[in-house]
Amino acid sequence: MKKLNILYLVIGLFAFSACEKIVDLEIPSGDPVLVVESQITNKKELWKVRLSLSQPYFDQATVDGIASAVVTITGTDGLNQTLTHTDTGMFVSQDSMQCVAGETYTLSVNYNGDLYQASEELANGFPIDTIASYNLPDNNGFIEAGIYVFIQGKENEYKGDSYLWKFYKNDTLQESFGSILENDEFGMVSYLNQSIDVNDLLGGIARGIVPRPYPFKVEEGDLIRVEQYNLSPQYYQYIIDLEAQLNRSGSPFDPPPANPNDNISNGGIGYFSVAHFTEKDLVVPVF
Repeated sequence: MKKLNILYLVIGLFAFSACEKIVDLEIPSGDPVLVVESQITNKKELWKVRLSLSQPYFDQATVDGIASAVVTITGTDGLNQTLTHTDTGMFVSQDSMQCVAGETYTLSVNYNGDLYQASEELANGFPIDTIASYNLPDNNGFIEAGIYVFIQGKENEYKGDSYLWKFYKNDTLQESFGSILENDEFGMVSYLNQSIDVNDLLGGIARGIVPRPYPFKVEEGDLIRVEQYNLSPQYYQYIIDLEAQLNRSGSPFDPPPANPNDNISNGGIGYFSVAHFTEKDLVVPVF
């Protein structure tokens, strides 16, 4: 009887496998929509806007750049620039321009008879007061031993300061940790190291007061450049949402696929950012 039961089980498994059928699901895709990517700052440079069309979620190998559109940026300070198409969906101003703190700038894109707009005000920002390095001889529980770079600066008194930093070592952007972001939601912005005495670094480190450095070890003689962007809180959240989608690993804990919250009107997606920019350089000294 036992052998007979095993025979029935084997027959049942073959029958079940024979009934399997591969079904190709056709997942519908919506109509392509306009995608806008642009950031302008108080740094005098050419203004650039990249326009493309959205791609299906499972078919993003190519990006369809837009060549035919009327793109303008206007400011409450009287600036009015019409951008010219160059290539790969890129539109560029003819002259180098810079934003002014307290003024609002509006991007307008007329594409296929539809008008898309976005506006942001340039928040006031402070320059980086100090950029310095220090040698941490021993692991302190959070940071490995090595040479690190930090900055010190001021932030605005009101809540809502949001920052992004780009860290370059010998003219190469360091990206292994993703975007370096912080806001003042929980108090002072720690990357600005406002409570650090830069004139007594060694004494502070001996007392356990270690500056918060950027998470990249450096070497003596390295040329370091730190770029600081004071962002709107909305753009700050947009970057966080965007990176959450880009870093999906396929685990059950991933956020559901979704477009980040943007500021493009009329159903467009993407973001037009107006950010305060400052930078500072350092050659790492010999320790």
